[in-house]
Amino acid sequence: MAYKDLRDFMATLEKKGHLTRVKAEVDPLWEINGITKRLIDEAVTTGKGPAVLFENVKGHSVPVLSNVIVTVERLALALGLDTKDEFKVRDEWVKRLEHPIPAKIVKTGPCKENTLTGDKASIDAVCPPVHWHKGDGAPYIGTLAMQVTRDPETGVQNAGIYRQRYFSKNETSVFLGHFQHGTIHMQKWARMYPGKPMPMACVIGTEPCYLMAAAAKLSHPPGEEDFAGGLRGEALELVKCETCDINVPAHSEIVLEGVVYPDELKPDGPFGEYPGYLGTAQPFNVFHLKAVTHRNNPIFVGEREGYPSEGNFMTGKPMEYLLYAKMKKYPGVVDVHLPYSGALYVMFASIKKMWKGQAGQLISAIFGDPEVGSILKLVVVVDDNINIRDLSQINWAIANHVQADRDLYIIPRGATWELDAAQPYSKRGWSTKLGIDATLPVDEYRAEGTEPPPLCDDPDIRAKVVAQWDKYGIKF
Repeated sequence: MAYKDLRDFMATLEKKGHLTRVKAEVDPLWEINGITKRLIDEAVTTGKGPAVLFENVKGHSVPVLSNVIVTVERLALALGLDTKDEFKVRDEWVKRLEHPIPAKIVKTGPCKENTLTGDKASIDAVCPPVHWHKGDGAPYIGTLAMQVTRDPETGVQNAGIYRQRYFSKNETSVFLGHFQHGTIHMQKWARMYPGKPMPMACVIGTEPCYLMAAAAKLSHPPGEEDFAGGLRGEALELVKCETCDINVPAHSEIVLEGVVYPDELKPDGPFGEYPGYLGTAQPFNVFHLKAVTHRNNPIFVGEREGYPSEGNFMTGKPMEYLLYAKMKKYPGVVDVHLPYSGALYVMFASIKKMWKGQAGQLISAIFGDPEVGSILKLVVVVDDNINIRDLSQINWAIANHVQADRDLYIIPRGATWELDAAQPYSKRGWSTKLGIDATLPVDEYRAEGTEPPPLCDDPDIRAKVVAQWDKYGIKF
């Protein structure tokens, strides 16, 4: 059975020892920052950093939930699976996304238990003022909020995760990256309805599959709500917003309804960016609040961006699984991997090489992918005998197989995130892409009438020794 809401999923996490409740009072200015940073580091290194619910936030009545899906085991639980085997999780993810389930529109739901409009509509009422990093210029309410917009041409909705800086009780920034679906909707809206604001709903706290669909880089149609249905194996219930024609999950904790003027910009920042740097102020769009709906006793959900972070994991794993599904259609592709330390910019792929130039063709296909190719900056392709989840093996392949004048594929002026610290601010949004063919150059040898040298790792002898290891009395 699918989780009906966030609270249902939290109950499962708590039952299995993956959720800790902090009852002591914590200061949103610094303590939530420090605690979540410690827990995410532990989760990445050992897999044991739990999700955390801060039940007593100083100066605010709403609790804060963070570090929810940061391990493969918890990602599996979000899908209703009980496993630590990432390949099983990946294969199930890919299979379910191939069968999206249309969302079900209902008349009302728990997210309508309280409605605040007019002067009563206030971000302060439902969003604790958390500073996720010491250098943040203000509280950020939108580190795991899902911003929902509707394509004014097709009617298909998009749910993405775009950060929001607090300006006042009814105004925030909203960071719409230049190749995000939300930005595409806004550009279309500006052409079709010049001078008028675009409706947007910000959803905070849902069952996990909607959150994961929003974090993924999915192609439309359908919208993320239908993909979420596929992931959870059951239609997601949606309700119409109070002030606009946008549908949001009926069991959401908090919904902020508002508008965005395409041409209105304000400085957003400084803020601790997801690659691990503190970014300076940049001009982003402005979200104007029109209404708030929320459950009784709502739960606020957010994450400490940076490296590592829940956002890195939540975006990186769906990106990896989607690229695997796409690239498996190319002959010879064995596996793909986005390493955590690559901050969504780096991808490794392994292939069973079948023809000359195959790695270069795959590199071109990856960078040309409309959803993920713009984000990536470096792609390394290796032979299928290399474990692409072992950086030492990747380094070995590059060291032994690559000649720079032959195996580097350089693509100038490719699009990438505005947050890429490799560029000064005046050049953000552009990146030179690099592909590396680190496969063994078999064709080069055979063109000379020779064969590549064989490996000398002697796996048969190693297996025999391991089988009788106790005989040697060597302890580790």
